Amino acid sequence: MDYQNIDWSNVWIEQMEKHFQSGNKKKKSIWEDKESAKRFWEMSQKDNQKRARETIRTLNITPQSRVLDIGAGPGTLAIPLSEKVKHVTAVEPSTGMIEVFEENMANHGCNNISIVKKRWEDIDVENDLDGPYDVIIASFSLGMPDIRKSVEDMKAVASGYIYLYWFAGETSWDIHSRKIWPQLHGKEYYPTPKCDIIYNLLYQMGIYPNMETFTLGRTEIYTSMDEVINNVSNHFSVSTDKQQKTLEQYMENTLRKENENYIYDAHSTRVKMWWNTQDD
Repeated sequence: MDYQNIDWSNVWIEQMEKHFQSGNKKKKSIWEDKESAKRFWEMSQKDNQKRARETIRTLNITPQSRVLDIGAGPGTLAIPLSEKVKHVTAVEPSTGMIEVFEENMANHGCNNISIVKKRWEDIDVENDLDGPYDVIIASFSLGMPDIRKSVEDMKAVASGYIYLYWFAGETSWDIHSRKIWPQLHGKEYYPTPKCDIIYNLLYQMGIYPNMETFTLGRTEIYTSMDEVINNVSNHFSVSTDKQQKTLEQYMENTLRKENENYIYDAHSTRVKMWWNTQDD
């Protein structure tokens, strides 16, 4: 096969379609729920504050920088970033995340953050955004149907660096889903495409990004199986009592037990890609 003739944009689109088809389309996003978004924020403050500080430390920013944060969640990066730059525009579509984000902005006294309440793929770059931006970040928010168009839209409002963070290889939830999905939903599980597709696509676009690979994650400790199910059932699109019992049995047989607690290993390998659009 002549790899130069592979359309990596189509490879991404096809893999994303398989991923969406393997899921439960009727189930709303976990992040539409405010309580789930709040748990995510609290967990990020406990486990990922160091990562957020390290991420921000490595960005090419100044006190005059205007930053675009795509898939900003509850403000994990946007809020600490706002203390170091002139302005942050945060793109976030999920109702629960936005509610928690706005509360966090008020609690931290942030007055230089604006939120665009849309999915990135629905953004009108001319009318919804106030570019150009010195720095654009998409931190683990690249689950977009058409990654080429998404990158092109980023480039359209960029005047400096673009930073993309995504996954390399199977994640812990991919491994569990591959095993349990057929029992829960009667069909095979297809994961989201990973960073190799993004790199090959960027290469075809004439973009040769810097790359850095790192391990990220946490060991989650649960005191009961009820607590496990409450925290992970949304990730496995569990909606019926039968599915819940199936998931409980799987987790009971799979999770490591220590001092009567259940240990869930959520580590994964991830990649940071970045480049200066002025060099394109």
